[in-house]
Amino acid sequence: MRTIGYRSGLLRTDFVYGSGLPVPLACFAQAPADARSACIAILNQTNDVQSAVDDTRRLGAPIVLVCHGQEFQWWKQGTTRAQWIDNFTQTQLPRFFDEHRKDFSPEAVYRAKTIGRAKSEYQLSFVDLGLMPIVEQDIGRELSALIERQVTGLKSRLGFEDVSAEQGHWLLKTIFWLLSGKILRDKQVESFQDLDLLNIDDVFHRVGMHYGTSAFVAGSNRNRDALLESATSIDAFTNLAMTSAESLSYVYENTLVTDATRTKLGTHSTPTYLVDYILGLLSDWIKEIPENERSVFEPACGHSAFLVSAMRLLSLLLASEKSVPSKRGPYLRQRLHGTDTDDFALELARLSLTLTDIPNPDGWDLRKEDMFIGDRLSNQSKGKTILLANPPFGNFSQEEQHFYNPTNSRDFTGNKAAEVLRCTLPYLPEGGVFGVVMPQSILHAQFARPVREMIVRDFEIQEIALFPDNMFSFADVESTILIGRRKKAMAMQSSLTRYRRVREWQMDAFRTSFEAPSTRLVEQTRFSNAKDNDFRIPDLDEVWQFLATNPRASSIAAIHQGMIFKGKNLPPGTVKASPKYLPGFKKGFLKFEAKIAIHELPNESWLNVSRDAVRANFQGAVVNVSQVLLNYAPVSRSPWRFKALFDEYGHAVTSRFVAIRPKDVSVELLWAIFNSPIANAFAFSYCSKRENQVGLLQQMPIPAMGQVKHVETVVQNYLKLARTESRHGDLIHLLREVDAMVLGMYALPKNLEASVLGLFDGWKRKDVAGCSKTLIPSSLLSKVCFGNFVQFDHDWKKTNRRRGQLITKDIAGHLAESEKVELEELQAYADYYLEKNAPRPTAILEALERKLFTSNQSE
Repeated sequence: MRTIGYRSGLLRTDFVYGSGLPVPLACFAQAPADARSACIAILNQTNDVQSAVDDTRRLGAPIVLVCHGQEFQWWKQGTTRAQWIDNFTQTQLPRFFDEHRKDFSPEAVYRAKTIGRAKSEYQLSFVDLGLMPIVEQDIGRELSALIERQVTGLKSRLGFEDVSAEQGHWLLKTIFWLLSGKILRDKQVESFQDLDLLNIDDVFHRVGMHYGTSAFVAGSNRNRDALLESATSIDAFTNLAMTSAESLSYVYENTLVTDATRTKLGTHSTPTYLVDYILGLLSDWIKEIPENERSVFEPACGHSAFLVSAMRLLSLLLASEKSVPSKRGPYLRQRLHGTDTDDFALELARLSLTLTDIPNPDGWDLRKEDMFIGDRLSNQSKGKTILLANPPFGNFSQEEQHFYNPTNSRDFTGNKAAEVLRCTLPYLPEGGVFGVVMPQSILHAQFARPVREMIVRDFEIQEIALFPDNMFSFADVESTILIGRRKKAMAMQSSLTRYRRVREWQMDAFRTSFEAPSTRLVEQTRFSNAKDNDFRIPDLDEVWQFLATNPRASSIAAIHQGMIFKGKNLPPGTVKASPKYLPGFKKGFLKFEAKIAIHELPNESWLNVSRDAVRANFQGAVVNVSQVLLNYAPVSRSPWRFKALFDEYGHAVTSRFVAIRPKDVSVELLWAIFNSPIANAFAFSYCSKRENQVGLLQQMPIPAMGQVKHVETVVQNYLKLARTESRHGDLIHLLREVDAMVLGMYALPKNLEASVLGLFDGWKRKDVAGCSKTLIPSSLLSKVCFGNFVQFDHDWKKTNRRRGQLITKDIAGHLAESEKVELEELQAYADYYLEKNAPRPTAILEALERKLFTSNQSE
């Protein structure tokens, strides 16, 4: 191991790391020895090698070498089960390590585990990208459960009932300091190696000394006796040598942050995978910053997730002789800076940083202060070259605006995340970099327009990535990350930005391997030229660019949200709706029922349309005007966002509906357009997760008005059949025919039509009986236009006859150019049809071919 780069201090024999048997030899890339730095485990094993290797998963080492009798085995550790790779003998050992010297080196394995998840050039085939996150989360879960049990038990033993904020903080802090003492002892930190966890006062004294703070005091003998039982349980808990700062982040998010703290401070812990992603993308730029100019600032640092990851990266970039703990300690403490208002978060931050720089004690520049007061953010940003942040997302309350902005400065943004950027980015020097997590509103909202203008003017944007609202465990907000670098004076002004979008159902793959199917490169000038420097790029951007000159929906329909009732200001005794007629009430719809189908209407109510009850949007009170009713909230998070309902008689509607009333077109045509794949794709690309905004719907492109009468007839046939009978086959064909005609009216090129259709692959329409999860088979995308596919699929005999006619003409040499295209589509469909209905016996044919070939060879 030493010959391929592992320092003797990072080779641990008989390494104890959990409740299982010790590992004979564990090899680590850098101190501290934890799940993140573990590279290679070496075992002696003669029986059940698979189980022995599986049992070392908790170590987090992706490479396991097993001395098995007279041979060695190489195993790849996995997230669920280890995988055997190769065998080699003892005499082959030197050659084996010569061949794998580069890939097995501590730097290569560590980069593959960390940076490699974001940068493919560092990935190694034998490093499972999902291993490390699972190991760290498993440890975090165990620690969280331990803390919860001990806090609950301590509370019970002390007789605390209605726990005050002061008592709650004491309970958490005592248990946390006992746990800190055990972690530091299990990691064999010199001043903790002989620690007796049952000596409560000594534990608190040593932990306080290590933190560089005053010792925590247990208080009365009653408190000390109650703590002794907790200390005994923690002392008997499994070995915590592999605990990393990332494991503690799970504890912070799931155990130590109260609901009150989340609400008050907007706390949403940065997921470990996102921290790794941002630092991985920034690593090459940070490497270009001179070693002594690298300085990191994390405002609103919480438990210091970014600072911990930055510490590891800065250590990795040091020369080997400088990266040993004794020499890197002072260097790192001069270059990592954080601020937060939460005492407990800063305490966890100190432990996290200390665990990542074992055996060095505290001494980190972590300040407890309100960063929004005065010029604190700006002053702390000066001299820093690396800005990493996941600040609070919310807007300042009116009271906060008066407090933080007493002079009513024009520059004040009114949003906490935008304010962090406004006060920090201007102070980054040339070549300085930033990686920040922001609410998606930062990409387009008016409050952030000056910030976006500054970014596109002064910075090179490497990446903008959008994420759904399930990224944070305890925050329901759509977020984005921005990664950039301050332009250098002589740098070219034009650059490419990678634009990525991860949808809700794609998050598991992203967490594991940073996979994002929706990825594109765009010129940064696109953002500088956009209105208000809008940073948004919709899905299917090429489709909307192609349709940019089409008329908008507002040209053929009046589009309004339904009535908005008064809330708390509703006069006493006033009702909004009634199941029976009341004077002045109008017949209408109160709710857009979840299970309603597109041929149905909601349950009728009588709605109060008076000014006593209605606050806004009186257009929703209009009755006796035929209209299409659209759901205001998306019916699903899939691409199928709309259910357009045919309201021939015209009812009053509440704000849960969007009323679409025709201008010189039929209601049938509007129903067809707003139920179409194009309309649903538009909503999926532009509208938010919560609402189908009226302003955006008004801007939806509409098709050229061809074959309108045919569309109207088919819509009428569909609605009549759906309301009277349930022949699913006929209904499906009629609805597909409507979709095909509307899509054909848009006249998209075949490749763009395929992009629209492909968006719906795997998604079934909500509450539309008999519909499949695909509009068109993926094998026919870009080969057969949707309208032709619907015709071909409806009548195979007619389709096949036409194919035969064209084949005959082709053989005779009389095929026209337009007919060549038609024949290509017919042939593609025929291949699909035959494969679906009469698949070729491929295995049998291959067996016959092998038999025939063997027979010919023998002859």
